[in-house]
Amino acid sequence: MPAPKCPFQTPIIAGDLACQLAKAVTVRNTPQIHCQSEAALALCQQVYEHFKAVGLPAFGMEDDLTSTPHNIYIKIQCGGLLGLQARSGVTPVQEGKVADIRALVEAVTRGGEQVDTLAYTELVPYMQAQQARRRRERRK
Repeated sequence: MPAPKCPFQTPIIAGDLACQLAKAVTVRNTPQIHCQSEAALALCQQVYEHFKAVGLPAFGMEDDLTSTPHNIYIKIQCGGLLGLQARSGVTPVQEGKVADIRALVEAVTRGGEQVDTLAYTELVPYMQAQQARRRRERRK
């Protein structure tokens, strides 16, 4: 059975997003976030696939890990979720953060019933406006 790896694990690890079902684990000395619910994981994966379907063409990219920069995927993930949050009317606890991905996805998709009918194209401006974090300079 494959690991229940969260599609939004990178921004969760970075502290930009959070989820009540996220469980931090270490696999081969690498941090990962596993989802504690199969149903929630399936729903989040569906949402992420819709994000990529509209976001990658907007950036002029394909869904190819060898040619698409990692920061494009992060912009799509964070911008998509922040866009969902903004369009849903949920007031963020902190600007630029999502306090609970699970609750947000559950609410906007009506428990998964509307996952395929959301206006994902309206999230593209949020994805394109998303600023990637800059790496800190190394100490000398």
